Amino acid sequence: MKNALIGNLIRIILAERRTLFRIGMRKILDEAPGIEVTHQVDTFESLARHTRELPDVVVIGCLADVPRAPLAARRFLDRRPSASVLVVDDNAVLPDTPRVGVLPLTSGPDEFLSAIRMLAAGYAFYAGPAPRAAERGEPPLERITRRETDVLRLLVGGRTNSEMARHLSLTESTVKFHVQNLLRKLRLPNRASAVAYAYETGLINVGELSETARRP
Repeated sequence: MKNALIGNLIRIILAERRTLFRIGMRKILDEAPGIEVTHQVDTFESLARHTRELPDVVVIGCLADVPRAPLAARRFLDRRPSASVLVVDDNAVLPDTPRVGVLPLTSGPDEFLSAIRMLAAGYAFYAGPAPRAAERGEPPLERITRRETDVLRLLVGGRTNSEMARHLSLTESTVKFHVQNLLRKLRLPNRASAVAYAYETGLINVGELSETARRP
């Protein structure tokens, strides 16, 4: 897994044909520490040409020759299946692929940066709603402990198990136990699902996530 959150520069390619929208995303990225936009493109052809050497994250929106962002992302992943891709679109469905994220157009700067850092660290990302226990006809969720909340905060911030262990002064096996127990209590299948849960429930706010991601 890439260690793009700690000490390494996150390299981004921005693929978006809408000028004002692209300028807005570029401004957010330029003002964020530890992130560099290496190229801006507005067509799929240019995107393919500039990604012979993969960046850490490719941000894909509406392109001149492939206007639908999900379609552009699927075509790109067919060519470069190991890429980390953030799809910026209101109607995209999260592909069943590692290192792929979906972010609605209504998202704010903190959500955008948190998604970038999650993907650069090797996780999937989805800002849509998580399934509710009541909707599945399940009993109420078990209460998570304060330590498990600390683990969730670091997990959603994109930290690896070894990074969480150092941050919390725990062994890596203890961190793994807390992660497994946390996912069991919340009835979530994986770490990516914990991101959606944290956003939906407000257990961890977006600004807190970006601050966590910037800490050494």
